Amino acid sequence: MSDQLENFSSPIKKELAQEIQDLDLPSIQKHHVRLLAHCLEIFKNISEVNNGKFLDDQFIKEWCEAEAKEINDREFTQLLFDQMKAAAKKLEFHAEKNGKNILDFDLNDIVNLVCQNY
Repeated sequence: MSDQLENFSSPIKKELAQEIQDLDLPSIQKHHVRLLAHCLEIFKNISEVNNGKFLDDQFIKEWCEAEAKEINDREFTQLLFDQMKAAAKKLEFHAEKNGKNILDFDLNDIVNLVCQNY
């Protein structure tokens, strides 16, 4: 399966990836920031094609199925969906707590979210 995963690209721009790498955080927190930034970019993409809707389970499920199509592994698709929903829930909770729209999040918002959890 690892050969199949090489075909996937990250929605995170190289500049943002470098900003995350340059953060003065432990490696585990940087990894958490990268994962949430990746998910956030996916949610922004889902929102663009679905008239601003992105936290609906159906839109996330369809995205996961489309992304995992080449792998053709139902368990992986379900796991990907579960992880994307967990990220959405975490981002949504942080957004509500801070009175902000998830789609307006930037790197600082994600860093604050991650640092509050450690």
